[in-house]
Amino acid sequence: MIKTIDIDKIFDKYIGTYVYKNIGKIKPEEIEDHIPTMYEEFGNTALPELDGKTPNEYYRDFSAEELIAALKEHVEKGVPVSDFLSEGIINAKDGEAAVVSALKDAENDEFIAYLLNIHEIMNAESGLNEILNLIICDYPENVTEIATEILSSKADKVKDAVLNSFDSASEKAKECFAEILSHAGRDEKVLSVLVAEFIRHGDRIAQYAGYLSRFGDERALPYLLTAIENEKIRYADFVELRFAIESLGGEYKKERDFTGDKDYGKIKGTKKNKII
Repeated sequence: MIKTIDIDKIFDKYIGTYVYKNIGKIKPEEIEDHIPTMYEEFGNTALPELDGKTPNEYYRDFSAEELIAALKEHVEKGVPVSDFLSEGIINAKDGEAAVVSALKDAENDEFIAYLLNIHEIMNAESGLNEILNLIICDYPENVTEIATEILSSKADKVKDAVLNSFDSASEKAKECFAEILSHAGRDEKVLSVLVAEFIRHGDRIAQYAGYLSRFGDERALPYLLTAIENEKIRYADFVELRFAIESLGGEYKKERDFTGDKDYGKIKGTKKNKII
């Protein structure tokens, strides 16, 4: 049975011993620079708390399922999860399948977040539908943020599933979906969705202009050019819109007066000048 143990706490003691042995030999501010090297050395140090095994060795003797069960227990008991345990799962035989299987039944948000981080490090190709469901079901931000990052890197693989789920999704999920779709390859349906969301979110125009810029389809230019002509537009939004227009091969050179705009004042250091 895998011990539920705070290995990072043991490492803190290891650092303390190192500092004690090097009093007068190393400056306090230099200790932080040595931590990565010390952590690597610590990983190969036999520890009585791990039955005389090193942290690197200890987790090699267990299956992926056992390691994930240990991860869950660490989370539920509030014991910090060490990198050594996570790496044990990543390097375990059938680790990807075990992570995906655990995602299907997991309920604890923190546990799910750990599984997603491991999935991302593995660059796993399976389990994408399970991850998509986390967004559809409106899990907390710490979960949906990682899920969105993972699916954004696999945008073309989940594009159809995202499009099929879009209309019935919550506003929170739709925002994640727009982020994901902006990473997809050129596609008529994706363009239509991103343009519609850009038009619909006038209060977050810079964010959705960024999605169109990333997507990279010049057919979005007319919508961006229409938006930038709004005389009530804020300076910060104007800058993002102009950048999006230029990134798609367009240009906007009309003189605009942003006198009095607080964002312009902060950026330019004055509220009395004009920009072109």
